[in-house]
Amino acid sequence: MALHGALDYTNADRLREELTAAVGEGHRELLLDLSALSFCDSTGIRILLSVRKLLQERDGGVTLAGMNPRLARIFRTTGLIHAFTVEPDLTEAVGSLNARPGPE
Repeated sequence: MALHGALDYTNADRLREELTAAVGEGHRELLLDLSALSFCDSTGIRILLSVRKLLQERDGGVTLAGMNPRLARIFRTTGLIHAFTVEPDLTEAVGSLNARPGPE
């Protein structure tokens, strides 16, 4: 799933609904392309963390690809960079997901 523009309190609830629907019942992994995301506030980060928690309960996770330098700095400064799999671009992220072992 690709995110564009700003992720903040004005659209966070809609994103939460879309992400929850996207991961459905059977999905364990989510790949988010953030290359076109220009801004993310604490509300947006909270949404990403809530989806991460849901997928971790399924022994999965969230991969973030293509973070701009400003967003990457926020994630590094807060320590959230370690809460997600972070890849420099979409190609690397897809490769990383394909290399992971499947469910047993």
